[in-house]
Amino acid sequence: MNNLPLFIAGFLVSCVVIAAVGILVYAAILDGRYEREQQELRAAEKV
Repeated sequence: MNNLPLFIAGFLVSCVVIAAVGILVYAAILDGRYEREQQELRAAEKV
């Protein structure tokens, strides 16, 4: 296999992996914000 197609294939796979990890990190950040909001609502209900 020639070097250029192998490089392009590796680059595309890397882009897919980076995008997937980015989506997971973003979802974790949003989940943390949602959890904080829920804790604040529960604390307000107890008072």
